[in-house]
Amino acid sequence: MKRLLITAALAGTMIAAGIPVVAQTATDSQNATTQQAQNEGRHHHHRNRLAYMSKKLNLTQDQQNQLKPIFQKQHQAAKAIKEDTSLTQEQKKEKFKTLRQETMAQVNPVLTPEQQQQWQQMREQAKARHQKNNEGQPSTANPQG
Repeated sequence: MKRLLITAALAGTMIAAGIPVVAQTATDSQNATTQQAQNEGRHHHHRNRLAYMSKKLNLTQDQQNQLKPIFQKQHQAAKAIKEDTSLTQEQKKEKFKTLRQETMAQVNPVLTPEQQQQWQQMREQAKARHQKNNEGQPSTANPQG
């Protein structure tokens, strides 16, 4: 009888301890799925930047034809920077910054003044969203320690 009580108590403890683990695993899985969906959306946007800009800025077909090789070149250059293992994170950050500036310098002349202004506003909004999403996370720009 004593053995039965000990076994029942042990089984009850194991079940009770297992419930939070299962709940945590489910929560982690949901968080991972949400993060993956957000990342896919982000990457999807980058792959279809020209389509996105065409829709938002009402680009002509001629403008689209001029911008397509610019964005293809930028994509290839960004991929090369990302895959370059000889660069530090800070060096990569600087190279990406330079690449963005070079791309802007090529894109702006293709756009009308109204489109340039609209595109600038879109970029500022995206930057604000990015900063808001990164609030509360430790900065990697100035690691302390």
